[in-house]
Amino acid sequence: MYIKNDPYASYKLLRKEFEKRGYSVTEDRIKNSRSVTFTSPAGRSWQALAAHISYPFNTKKIRTVSINKEKSYALASSMGVATPYTRLITKDDQLSPGEAHELLGRFNRLIVKPAQASLSRGLTLDINSQAALNKAIAYARTISPRVLVQEQVEGEEIRFTVIDGKVRAAILRRTPRVVGNGHSTIAQLIDAENADRQQLQTAHVTYPLLTGDIIDPSLLTSSRVLGEDEILELNRATMIKNGCSVYDVLGAVDPSYIAPIEQLAKVLGAKFVVVDMFLKDFTQPKADGNYWFIEFNTAPVLKMFYGCRDGKVYDIVPVLVDVIDKWLHNPGA
Repeated sequence: MYIKNDPYASYKLLRKEFEKRGYSVTEDRIKNSRSVTFTSPAGRSWQALAAHISYPFNTKKIRTVSINKEKSYALASSMGVATPYTRLITKDDQLSPGEAHELLGRFNRLIVKPAQASLSRGLTLDINSQAALNKAIAYARTISPRVLVQEQVEGEEIRFTVIDGKVRAAILRRTPRVVGNGHSTIAQLIDAENADRQQLQTAHVTYPLLTGDIIDPSLLTSSRVLGEDEILELNRATMIKNGCSVYDVLGAVDPSYIAPIEQLAKVLGAKFVVVDMFLKDFTQPKADGNYWFIEFNTAPVLKMFYGCRDGKVYDIVPVLVDVIDKWLHNPGA
């Protein structure tokens, strides 16, 4: 199976690096999953599920907080890190028509997500009506009985990667878009973007073409001409398979964001975690109203780090394997 569609992709990347270091790797089938054991030349071992990796230095408590968005937001808020307005709807709770009307009036748009989920499962964006809000809540409840209704904040999503207490990468997940030049139509700009995407295929990540399955089909034939430097966002996706593009922008991120993110990881207790943030302008210092914490993830998809369109790839796997190896041989370090 090609790695872009492979649920075991992160495991395969790790396995290759461990084997370079003399580790033996064995696999066992567990029902419909695969258990894998990495064993060092010194006899120290780590066992994990290949498709759902739990790193050995991140405890169950850390993983629970990262998955549970209620607890994640509470931790971030307790440390003074900005979070979107959030209304929790429990299993036995309902959002009254009056409260729904008030929230829709207070915020331009809302989003709804399960309180416990990953990979955007159960997520609905751009909610601006009560009917859409009710539908989104019902959809989120197919994933989790507890649901979060939030203001939809504006900005770009950046995945800050913290390893051993330090931010090592900042992956910008830019929604699919085209930029005008004053004479090309939207259809022509999309054609040019697709031509670029055909040259971006790597062993780890394939950028999909922007077809009618990903963006509004009418855009593919639009004769509208965008002005010079006018940006047209084609959808709101922040996953590569849905059209987004990724770049490592750590060198351009204002330093004021780094210390709070490292402190969040420290308080969480995670030796490896990604912290997803929305930033209005990541080149400007943090201030009230220009950044928001979104979520933690203690098991991010590693292949994404190798898909940066500008070629500025952060080689995360050797660094991560270094940390795992050191922890296995000296867990208290």
